[in-house]
Amino acid sequence: MRATCARKDLHHGVQVASRAIAGRSAWPILNNVLIRTEEGHLRLTAFDLELGIECTIPAAIAEEGALTVPARLLAEVLSTLPEADVEISADEQSAVELKCQKSDYNLLGLPADEFRQLPEIPDDRKFTITQGALRDIIKQTILSVSTDESRAILTGVLLELKENEIKFVGADGYRLALRTATVDGAAGEASCIVPRRALDEISRMLDDDDSPVVVSIAESQIKFVVGGIVLVSRLIEGQFPNYERAIPGECERKLTMPTDDLLQRVRRASIVARENANRVIMKTEEDRMIITAESGDVGKAYEELEVVKEGDDIEIAFNSKYLLEFLTVVGSEGIVMELTGPLNSGKMAPVGRDDYTYVLMPMQIV
Repeated sequence: MRATCARKDLHHGVQVASRAIAGRSAWPILNNVLIRTEEGHLRLTAFDLELGIECTIPAAIAEEGALTVPARLLAEVLSTLPEADVEISADEQSAVELKCQKSDYNLLGLPADEFRQLPEIPDDRKFTITQGALRDIIKQTILSVSTDESRAILTGVLLELKENEIKFVGADGYRLALRTATVDGAAGEASCIVPRRALDEISRMLDDDDSPVVVSIAESQIKFVVGGIVLVSRLIEGQFPNYERAIPGECERKLTMPTDDLLQRVRRASIVARENANRVIMKTEEDRMIITAESGDVGKAYEELEVVKEGDDIEIAFNSKYLLEFLTVVGSEGIVMELTGPLNSGKMAPVGRDDYTYVLMPMQIV
């Protein structure tokens, strides 16, 4: 094959596709990016058998064909070349030549027919959502995903599609985040667990606008189409826990407070709390909340905040790190915190909205 394209376009395409390469694989072909010609374009693909990313860039095609070359090596060479057109070609022995002005590189590739193609995902179970909405949904649920590989079922986000509604659920045993949204073009019903890595990568590709993302779900794979980029990921196998049982019902106490004011106070108190398992104690007295933290090695923290309280006073302790992560992504001027007792999980949500619920287990008050 032989084609010519802008250095900037080829470099960007290699960078995007190579995000699917997790690390050095024992199979050299999995460290390579596949570049194949199409009419007026080059299609770049990387696939490590768990995650695959494909994108296209404009190019002038002189000779049809395909090649593979180590992705990180190609990206590094392209990053240093001058801003000009690049000619890329491969011979029958899979040797790749890269020419740019007076620079000429020969890189050792592998046969394109050894490259594993991305799996085909049917469109019988799919939905369409805006990039901005999906970015917010991922941001608001991925914070609760477990990092404990021994509990693989919790290292992803549960996605449920039913009629024109989706639910994303993240849980790690200490907290739970549930986000619902209305979608367009829904077809079929589905329930699957999407790995955190796939959601991390797709969120990096999303803009805060109304352009569409098409999501298709198969038995063991999920596909996201964002503009000219396709991301395919293997799903996590297994049964997600019954998350609905972890969400408290009617609570005896309700506190309404400004998000930013609470965020700033918890952030300051967390400086002391991090020396004591990130524990902050929240205690209500009439129309105010007192936030304290204490460490024998550091000292004490004391903060006050005006709240709107319904029900009796309460004293409860939470992990400040988990509180801060929620307050940072909730996206509303105020939050509602519903509490039953010092040993019962707290339920939190943005004021005036029922599409986002965050459940947090308390800590012992010591």
